[in-house]
Amino acid sequence: MMLLSTENLSKKYGRGEAQIVALDRVSISVEKGEFVSVMGASGSGKSTLLNLLGGLDDPTEGRVLYYNTDLEQMENIFDRNDEMLSEFRLRTAGFIFQSYNLVPELTVRENILLPRAIAMEEQEDDRMAEIVERLGLSDRLDYLPWQLSGGQQQRTAIARALVNQPEILLCDEPTGNLDSRSGEKVMELLKMLNSEYKITIIMITHDPLLAGQTTRTIRISDGRIV
Repeated sequence: MMLLSTENLSKKYGRGEAQIVALDRVSISVEKGEFVSVMGASGSGKSTLLNLLGGLDDPTEGRVLYYNTDLEQMENIFDRNDEMLSEFRLRTAGFIFQSYNLVPELTVRENILLPRAIAMEEQEDDRMAEIVERLGLSDRLDYLPWQLSGGQQQRTAIARALVNQPEILLCDEPTGNLDSRSGEKVMELLKMLNSEYKITIIMITHDPLLAGQTTRTIRISDGRIV
């Protein structure tokens, strides 16, 4: 079943001779349950594509489709209204970034539960406990981010992305700031989430060894699929 796709998706910055084409008429499709990697050199447009897929940015041209429906036209799921855009991010897409993006003043527990606090939902439950246990964070819940290793910070970021049970995980170089051993552990976690939780994952990476562990690789160069 087609979960997420794009049709002639473009993103341009500036005008005239100064215009930069970050993404140029990209059409891709991702099936429900896939683990897809997107590879390309720095500046190739892969992060721009991920941001558009997750509603973090608006396309200049083209469409992003969720279950074959244009995101811009989906009532009660996604709109250009800030409230509905936040709803889409909270309910459907989870984000994992290279830089972790943890709030330094909050504990591991508080960082993980931040999406639920924003959604004004019940905080800790069996889902939260299972995520924390599977990611090996049970003994770190009262720590602050600076007290964690890089791998523990990234696992905290993964737990935060999972707490609202998203259908899609969008990962931008999730192992980029980690040593090889920590990066391997994070990759194993992502594969587990895909196989056991059936979460669809789209992962930006420049590492062919990581891309080789996904079900399919999309290659992008100069804003185009190659």
